[in-house]
Amino acid sequence: MIGKRVVPLLQSLRRAHGGAPAQYTGQTPTSFVQDGWASARLPFNVRNRYGLAIKAVLFLASGFWAPFLVVEYQLRKANQ
Repeated sequence: MIGKRVVPLLQSLRRAHGGAPAQYTGQTPTSFVQDGWASARLPFNVRNRYGLAIKAVLFLASGFWAPFLVVEYQLRKANQ
């Protein structure tokens, strides 16, 4: 009884697991799966250099100015 359930499961697992690796289908920079391309998984476009520069400056400046803004807020709160 258990064999009737286990044998088809094992057969399907053996068929699904082939000895050969996955067949290579060529990728392009605009295809959906882009594991092999540089900058493929970045959440922004690196081809637009001016937009990238603006985003980088805003990102780095926000990290640099955050402590100063916190200190200013705390000092203003203490003087009230």
